[in-house]
Amino acid sequence: MAHELSYDPILHSQRHFRSLLDSMSRPGTINELSAVDLTPPPGLNRASVLVAFALLNADVQFHLVGMTEQEAAYLTTNTGSSHATEVAGAAFVFTAGHEPPALLEEINCGTLTYPDTAATIVIQVEAMAQEPSADGLILTLQGPGIDGRTSVWVRGLSPDLLLALQARNAEFPLGIDALVTCDGGGEGSARVLGIPRTCQVTWEVC
Repeated sequence: MAHELSYDPILHSQRHFRSLLDSMSRPGTINELSAVDLTPPPGLNRASVLVAFALLNADVQFHLVGMTEQEAAYLTTNTGSSHATEVAGAAFVFTAGHEPPALLEEINCGTLTYPDTAATIVIQVEAMAQEPSADGLILTLQGPGIDGRTSVWVRGLSPDLLLALQARNAEFPLGIDALVTCDGGGEGSARVLGIPRTCQVTWEVC
C-alpha cells in the first residue's frame, strides 16, 4: 500500500479517526480534519480522501457514484481497499450531494441480527458552516448526542437525497450512517459533519 508522501498512515489516520468518531457522536458539529497536503483526482475532495484513508482497508470494499476509474485507482492504491462494482457490496459509498437519490435504494442497511454491517455513505458538498449563509440548506438535527436540537448550513446537498436517506433510516436499527465532507475554510482545510442513522433531520432553503 502506498500513501501520498505528506500523509502519515499512523499519525494522521489515528487523528482523523478520532475526529470522525467525534463527528458521529456529536451530530451537527463540523470538525476540521488536520491539514495534509494532498493531490487527489478531480472527483474527490481532500476531506473525503482523509475519511477514506482513515476508514478503508483491505477488508472492506468501497463504491464511487458518478466518478471515474481514476478516483477508484487512487483510493485502491492508497488504502488497499477494492472498488465494488455494485453499490450493494460496498461498506463505504462515496458520492456528491447532487447525485440522484436512487443510489440509496441499493445501499446495504444491515440486518436486524447484524445492523452494524450497514454501509456508510460519504457525501461531498460545496461548503458547510455552523452559521447560516445564502444559497444552501439549513439542516436542523435532533437525536442522541444533541442537546435539544442544533443547526448547520450546507451548500450543494440535494433535499431529495436527504429524503431518500430518511426513508432508508426509517426502520431503526437498520439504516445508513452519513458523513458529509467539504474543503474550504483555509489552506489544506478539510471539514466533516456526521449524520448517524439515529439522527432526525429537517431542512429549509436559505
